Amino acid sequence: MMRFLLVSVLLLSQSVLGYSQNDFINQLLKSHDFFETELINLQIKRIEMLGDQANYSNWDWDVSAELGRIHKDKFKYDYTSSTDYAQNTNQTVQKISSDLSKKFMSNGSELIIAFDRSLPIKDEEMHDKNGYQKDKNTTEYLNDLSVNWTLPLLKNKNGLVDQKTYDLAVLDYEDEKQVLAEAQEDFIEEKVVEFIDWVDYQWQLQVVDSTIKKLANMRDKMASNHTRDRGILSRSLDKHRRVQQSLKSKLKAQNTVLLGSVDGIDFEQNPPTLNQKFGVHLIGDIRQYCQSKVRDLKRIKLEISKNNRSIETYDNSTLPDLDFSISASRDDNKGNYTSYSKSSETEYEAKLALSYPLSGDITNQVYLDKYRLKSRQLTLKYNNKLNDVIADVSKSETDIRQGQIQLSLINEQLQALNPYYELNLYVNNQSDIRFVANEADDYQALKFEKIDTLIGLYKDKLEYDSLLDRLLPVKNPTL
Repeated sequence: MMRFLLVSVLLLSQSVLGYSQNDFINQLLKSHDFFETELINLQIKRIEMLGDQANYSNWDWDVSAELGRIHKDKFKYDYTSSTDYAQNTNQTVQKISSDLSKKFMSNGSELIIAFDRSLPIKDEEMHDKNGYQKDKNTTEYLNDLSVNWTLPLLKNKNGLVDQKTYDLAVLDYEDEKQVLAEAQEDFIEEKVVEFIDWVDYQWQLQVVDSTIKKLANMRDKMASNHTRDRGILSRSLDKHRRVQQSLKSKLKAQNTVLLGSVDGIDFEQNPPTLNQKFGVHLIGDIRQYCQSKVRDLKRIKLEISKNNRSIETYDNSTLPDLDFSISASRDDNKGNYTSYSKSSETEYEAKLALSYPLSGDITNQVYLDKYRLKSRQLTLKYNNKLNDVIADVSKSETDIRQGQIQLSLINEQLQALNPYYELNLYVNNQSDIRFVANEADDYQALKFEKIDTLIGLYKDKLEYDSLLDRLLPVKNPTL
C-alpha cells in the first residue's frame, strides 16, 4: 500500500512539474534560430509591400534649378528701319521649378501642383538705322503656378490599373505569412516527434525498473537453499537489465537531441511528459474547417485572388480612357526693355477627355485570355487539394479511433489482470518460480503494448493536428 502511494505521489509530482508538449513548442518558437531566418523573409515582403504603397500614394516633390550665361552677336546689313535691335546681348538666366504630385488610393485620382520662376537678366547694345544706341534693360521675370486634379472614370477607375503592383504585394505578404507559419509548423512537428520518443523511452524505462525491482525483491527474500529458483530469477533479471540498459542509452541520446533544440532545461528535474489519459478534439465538419483554416488551401485562395486581380486589371485596360480633370493656373510676367510692362493671367478649366485606340491592344487581350483560363486551373487545384486534405484527415481520424479502441481493451486487460497471481501461488507452494517470472514478463509486455499504443495515438494526434494546421499556438506572433 505504501509503495502504491509512493508511486502515485511520484506520478503526480511529474504531472505538476513535468515539461509539457506545449511548453516545448512555446520554447521552440521563442528560441530557435530557424524561425528568425524565416521571419526575415516575411520582413522583406513587408518592406516590398510598404515600398509599393509609398511608390504609388506618397507625395512626390521634385525641385530643379538652372543657372546659365548667354552671349549673342547680331548685325543687320543695309538696315533702314527706325526700330531698335539688339546687336550684342549678354544674358544671365536663372530658373527654378518645383512639382508636387500625389495619387490617391481611394479613387485613383492624381493631384499635381507645379511652380516655375524664370529670372533672366539682360544687358544689350541697341542699334537702329542711325547706328549705336545704348539701352540698359530692366530685369525680366515669369512666374507660373498651376494646379491640376484628374479623376479616371473608365480605364483605371479607382486606380485599378495603377494599383495592381501594390495589391499583388499585399497578397504576396499575406502568402509569406502562411509560408512562415507552415515552415514553423513543419519544424515543430519534427521536433515534437522527438519529444514523444523521449516520453516513450522514459515510460518503458519506468515499467522495466518496476519489473526489476519486483523480481530483485523476490530473489532477495528467498532462502539461500532455493538455488534453482534464485538462478531462474537472476537470469530473468539479467534479461530485463539488458533491456533497461538499452532504454537508458536511447533516453540519453534523446536527451542530447532535445537539448539541441531547446536550451536551459534540466530533464531530470523537469522531465518531458504526456498525459497517460489520452484525449483529442476531433473536428465534426472537416470540409468547412479545412476551407477556413488549412494553410495550403488558404495559399491557393491567395493565388486565386492574385489571378482575379490580374483579370480585373487587364479587363479594365480594354476600356477607353475617360478622365475628368479640373485645373487652375496663374502666370505673372514682367517684360524687359525700358518700355516697362507687367501682366497677370489666371485660367480655370474643367474637361472630360476621351481616348480609345480603335485597333485595340493585342498584348493586353492575350494576358486577359491567359489569366481567365488560369482561373479554371486554380479552381481545379483548390478542389483537388481540398479532397486530398479531407481524405488524409479522415484516415488520421480513423487511426485515432482504432487506437482509442485498442487502448481501451488493453486498459480493461490490465484492470482484470492480477500481476501477483502466480507469486501468491508460489508463496503457497502451488506454482513454479518459472511461472512467476513469466507472469512478470507478460505483465511487462502488456504495459509495453499500452505504451506503444498510447505513443502511437500521440503521434497520430500530432499528424491529425498538423494536417489541420493547429500545432501552432493561437497567439503565435508575426509581424
